[in-house]
Amino acid sequence: MKKTVKKQLLMNKSGDEIQVALVEEGRLAELVIERPDSLRSIGDIYLGRVHKVVEGLKAAFVDIGQKSDGFLHFSDVGTTTEDYRALIEDDDDDDENGNGENEEDDKRQNSGQQQGSAMKAPGAENGQKNGNGRAKGNGADRRRQSYTQMIAGKLKPNDSILVQVIKEPISNKGSRLTSDITIAGRFMVLLPFGGGQIAVSRRVVSRKERSRLKKLVRSMLPEGFGAIIRTVAELQEEELLKKDLEKLLVKWEQIEEKLKDAKPPQLIFKEDTIISSVLRDSLTTDVTELVANSQSIHKETLNYIRWAAPEMEKNVTLYQGKLPLFEGYGIAKDVESIFSRKVWLKSGGYIIIEHTEAMVVIDVNSGRYAAKKEQEENSLKTNLEAAREIVRQLRLRDIGGIIVVDFIDMLDPKNSKKVYDSMKNELRHDRAKSNILPMSDFGLMQITRERIRPSLMQRMGDQCPACGGSGVVQARCTTINQVERWLRKYALQKKMIFQQLDLYVSPTVAEPLRSTDRNIELKWFLQHMLFVRIKQDESLRSDDFRFYVRKNSEDVTAEYSEL
Repeated sequence: MKKTVKKQLLMNKSGDEIQVALVEEGRLAELVIERPDSLRSIGDIYLGRVHKVVEGLKAAFVDIGQKSDGFLHFSDVGTTTEDYRALIEDDDDDDENGNGENEEDDKRQNSGQQQGSAMKAPGAENGQKNGNGRAKGNGADRRRQSYTQMIAGKLKPNDSILVQVIKEPISNKGSRLTSDITIAGRFMVLLPFGGGQIAVSRRVVSRKERSRLKKLVRSMLPEGFGAIIRTVAELQEEELLKKDLEKLLVKWEQIEEKLKDAKPPQLIFKEDTIISSVLRDSLTTDVTELVANSQSIHKETLNYIRWAAPEMEKNVTLYQGKLPLFEGYGIAKDVESIFSRKVWLKSGGYIIIEHTEAMVVIDVNSGRYAAKKEQEENSLKTNLEAAREIVRQLRLRDIGGIIVVDFIDMLDPKNSKKVYDSMKNELRHDRAKSNILPMSDFGLMQITRERIRPSLMQRMGDQCPACGGSGVVQARCTTINQVERWLRKYALQKKMIFQQLDLYVSPTVAEPLRSTDRNIELKWFLQHMLFVRIKQDESLRSDDFRFYVRKNSEDVTAEYSEL
């Protein structure tokens, strides 16, 4: 029998910041944060302008009014011309078993599963789904190449195109875009250019229920539209599904109306508020409590619940506690732990989480638990506990991309299989898509997790000014050695004696330089015949220094720095 997990949604407003926490069995599982300077943009629809088309990348860069151009891969561009439909490989498997369907496709469908519309201008012809079978072998390659050439020829600089954000800007990369437009609702996702395609979440297992939902939605959908039926639609009455569809159709009508007078780049449709979005995606029957500390959020939550799940209205409360909301529910420390590299396990072991440019590396250590049992049994128990905690941290910190986990070495392959199965089972509770490979002979496990926005650590934190994000600062003696090499080079090349220089360093470096037992200024005078005065500058990092000629304040650092 499937164990029911007690869940709570805590909605905390502090100033201009809104935090929504999903708590499972008393522990923080997910945290969503929105600030005025970092509003969520997933699902937003823009009328963009094609900036340039790069056939080598099989992509176009589209100006949607953000700091960086959005990235539109050719595979995310739908077609609108009948002649080109046969070129597109059909990956749809819309059968009663639900193969190829996934609830997390709510925001978008892969290009082979749903042919959307690359809207060259408002009012362009809607694309339709083609019904051809799959291409195989060289034929598929030729068709794929033809499709790429066709898209490259079709998209031209300065063209207008209707696009939707499917991945937020990360670092210096712009948003990932698609022209396969979708509008997410509570029970279904509307595909305005779906051509009658209807898909059901694979998590709806019953064939009878899948068939019922398809027939119901098919009878409601206007011609040319498609839909993805979400898991929460299971066993819902026809009236609720109809109301949800009507709301989505109204949104689409508003989009069409706004397009008539739109000029690119322009925002056409803004996704729901953070509260509505979280309720739409996270509200399930096992959520036993919804708590808000703000009157406005409490009211918004009640309005949504009364429409989507009236039977859960009794679970909505306005927080009246004296302590802050997160402290009152005992998750404040979990929020603070997001910035910690080390995460302790109950057994006494711990994991270390390191972010690099290309991936996230997680190291599992047995810690003080190591000496209590035999090595193999100890390693297995620690690894199994670590697997559960790692998945929790991936969800909590919203870590995506490539993740490599270095587990404790185990001799028995059966134990490695147990850890792999445990990790797979834990990832089933994660709404983000992921892929996982079995543990290698070196004890490494590779995971890829869907990344649609910067991780929580990147959004909540700033790069350390002292270490530049590396986590390590240069030793003071190394900086002092660099200063002495600079002075040697300056004295040899400048060939001026008794010149007065001011040396600016960080306070941490100035401390050993001013040590009375070293008398460094006298030492430098005797070696180089230069008068150097040491000064502190708090804006400098411990690995940096500046030399100025005292009489005219000229900065001469770069001219004589080491190559």
